[in-house]
Amino acid sequence: MMIAGSRQLGNNIDVYLVILIEDPKILWVEGVDVYDGNLQQSFRLRAMIFCTINDFPAYENLSGYRVKGHHACPICEKDTSYIQLKHEKKTVYTRHRRFLKPYHLYRRMKKAFNGTLEIDSAPKPLSGHKVFDRVKDIISMFGKTQKKDGSDKNI
Repeated sequence: MMIAGSRQLGNNIDVYLVILIEDPKILWVEGVDVYDGNLQQSFRLRAMIFCTINDFPAYENLSGYRVKGHHACPICEKDTSYIQLKHEKKTVYTRHRRFLKPYHLYRRMKKAFNGTLEIDSAPKPLSGHKVFDRVKDIISMFGKTQKKDGSDKNI
């Protein structure tokens, strides 16, 4: 269970997830010997976490990806389409219809959306090599970081 609101764990989530990381890490790197009752023989089982499903606040906490601001969409990134409301400090994300199939009915529905047709296609996803190039030099900092002056306001 995740703790939401002002008491959420933020960067300290790694303290709770360490057991969820260590066991799958062993399953991937070393594997474990298991017995197949159907074939009546043992084999080395290796496993990995393929994906997670979560909302944007949890996505930000788990991955460190910024989910607020003008480039919040993890798929569109710099091509995120948004409108800044004039009298509020709110950002509205637009143009979701570009992810639909080219001839989808909603792409032609002007009045139901923002008064325009949607003719553009969705951004192309990054390749595995491009993702790796982006993350290969990241240094992980676990838990809360200390203040630069060394003071602790909780004392």
